[in-house]
Amino acid sequence: MIGPLLAIFPHPDDETFSTAGVMAAAVERGVPVTVISATRGEAGESSIPDLDDPERLGVVRERELRDAMQQLGVTDVRFLTYRDSGMEGSPEAQHPKALVRAPVEAVATKLVTHIRAVRPQVIITYGQDGIYGHPDHLHLHYAALQAVVSAADPAYNGRATSESWQSARLYFATAPREDLLAMLERPNSPLQSLSPAALANLGTPHADITHVIDIGPWAEKKRAAIAAHYTQTGEGGPLADMPQEVVERRLAREFFVRAPLPWSSPETPADGELDIIAALAGERHPH
Repeated sequence: MIGPLLAIFPHPDDETFSTAGVMAAAVERGVPVTVISATRGEAGESSIPDLDDPERLGVVRERELRDAMQQLGVTDVRFLTYRDSGMEGSPEAQHPKALVRAPVEAVATKLVTHIRAVRPQVIITYGQDGIYGHPDHLHLHYAALQAVVSAADPAYNGRATSESWQSARLYFATAPREDLLAMLERPNSPLQSLSPAALANLGTPHADITHVIDIGPWAEKKRAAIAAHYTQTGEGGPLADMPQEVVERRLAREFFVRAPLPWSSPETPADGELDIIAALAGERHPH
């Protein structure tokens, strides 16, 4: 039987663009799904003129995330207590509660509590590319990686052996570097504002992606979930002008890299009976 799925992301909408198809498929198959957002996206741009206050925007974006997950059938949505740090160089990063100001160990400790409570078979988060190098994406990557390992350690944080939990699979949600470089070449591409270091580390080369999921059967649910993040995708939002072909590409496939864990074993055909990512990667659906 396929075990629970836990998705850990830094901001509302990260989970939707990266993994909504997989989450919808998991719910459809009776797999419990939990989503953790480290922040409420307070530093994001808003398409709603009167939402220029970060705290008010955070309240709205939390509601948008819950609405988006409702489109997928996900009801277990959790938030950590951190604040959106903004893009590289943003003054938001100086806020005392900014995610990037929290020690990785402290963030990991909070995540360990959730991992041990959910007991997921599969965990999805961002990899060390953070898709496009957003500081919060990278910071959460390291915290989540540490948390997965620490949650399996019976001695971690003084917890009893019975409370430890060893997740079977860890995947990094990503995007093909080739696709992002093509987007970069477009006029007025949002990627053009990235630093040289971030541009050098965009996404993951297609050859290094281990699992490609055809999400065609769940594309409309993902489309509805994307639309729920109205402050980001609605008129005037930072993602409102995303080319239609880019949107359609996100509605066709999702991409993952399986990360090795200390207790990992080589993937076998039987993994599809336990691991929702492995199961879906082995399927093809006519459109």
